[in-house]
Amino acid sequence: ILDKGLVINADIIISVAGIPLIGVNLRAALAGMETMLKYGVMQAWDEKSRAWEREHRKKTLPSLVEGEEIALKVFGSHYYSKGIYNAWKPGYFYLTNKRLILYRQDFDEITFQIPLEEIKALVTREEAHFVKGKKKQVLYLIDKQERVHRLSAVETNQLKDAIVQNLETIGLSLEESPVLLEFEEIPIDFLIEGEEVTHRGKKVWYLAPASGIQQETWRPGHLYLTNKR
Repeated sequence: ILDKGLVINADIIISVAGIPLIGVNLRAALAGMETMLKYGVMQAWDEKSRAWEREHRKKTLPSLVEGEEIALKVFGSHYYSKGIYNAWKPGYFYLTNKRLILYRQDFDEITFQIPLEEIKALVTREEAHFVKGKKKQVLYLIDKQERVHRLSAVETNQLKDAIVQNLETIGLSLEESPVLLEFEEIPIDFLIEGEEVTHRGKKVWYLAPASGIQQETWRPGHLYLTNKR
């Protein structure tokens, strides 16, 4: 018996109806790491673990370019959907004065990055959480090539506000009410060939002129601006 642990050295025989079937020779030590090291147990493993951790701590930040400064660090994830693999990849978002980065410290890997000047619009939506009955905020980032990136963070609104602030600092602004077909409440089936929606407004009211016995009437609808009308 150690001063802060236990050493077991036992022979165990498992039998059925008096007939021995399995024999087990058990040798084990159960104690805190301090006690283990004091008695010369697991020293090699401890030294290797500490050496790995020292090296690992050197890679806590992604490589930054000259003049780049970190404005915000927050834990989050990026939805990867290329090929047959679809999953949320976790890591830490680093927002700098030049770009947004998702860095996976354990693998020393940048899984997502985008220069600030390539960000066209940001949209926050509430989606179902993997925990049943809960919701989470998802940030849809639309870039200048019209690609949509799904991001989520511990504080999604904080991440969005910080991006907007950084863009304003360098004299850039975001597009308001971007068009994302998957977010539309009604199908957009009024477009003609070659016509694309470029801007979408909020719900508006239109004063329809009198027609026949019907008087002027305010009618609600959604305002769309296309490349043709």
